[in-house]
Amino acid sequence: MASIAAAAKEGVGGSNLHRVISWKDAFWVASGVPALVLFSIGGIAATVGTPSVLVWTLSVLFGFVQAFTYAEIAGLFPNKSGGASVYGAAAWVRYSRLIAPLSVWCNWLAWTPVLAIGCGIAAGYILTALFPPEAAIRTWEIQLVDLSFFKEDLSLRLNSTFSIGALLMLISFGIQHRGILSTAKVQTIVGASVLIPLLIIGIVPLVTGDVSMQAFQPF
Repeated sequence: MASIAAAAKEGVGGSNLHRVISWKDAFWVASGVPALVLFSIGGIAATVGTPSVLVWTLSVLFGFVQAFTYAEIAGLFPNKSGGASVYGAAAWVRYSRLIAPLSVWCNWLAWTPVLAIGCGIAAGYILTALFPPEAAIRTWEIQLVDLSFFKEDLSLRLNSTFSIGALLMLISFGIQHRGILSTAKVQTIVGASVLIPLLIIGIVPLVTGDVSMQAFQPF
């Protein structure tokens, strides 16, 4: 481990990455992660039931441990960016020069659908908040490919959700393409606008005593 750290710190040609953000900026960049629980909160609650609160608590603790683990590993590679995918490649490279780069691409291939899922969910929220169910913007669609042979009523189609989701992805790309500092500034605004309402929703009922304990029984 010491030899890996020494080699990593030397870097290619003795160069290291430039630090352009502080720990506060890094905090706000990561602040979007807690909102990811909203992707699965309904599904887990419907599947697990009342113990879902325990599931979320354990998930948060796992994430807390992972954050320190990634931070420790990141300190070994000050000249590299790419996060967990690069760390996995570094672990594999001494055993196989084929698996090492493959592990990087597999990591990003697995994460790519998350972008589409997140933007699709956001587009659905926008349409639900702004337009009634019978509005034309929520009902029109153009079917491109019929995939019913995979699953009934499954098809590849263009609709408002797709269009808005694609626009959100392009906006995200445009923000991040300008660099991490610009992304951190935007994420500070977005993160605060998301976390503050979540804190209010989560803490106010505890203070006012409006939490119904019957909802947690039987556990």
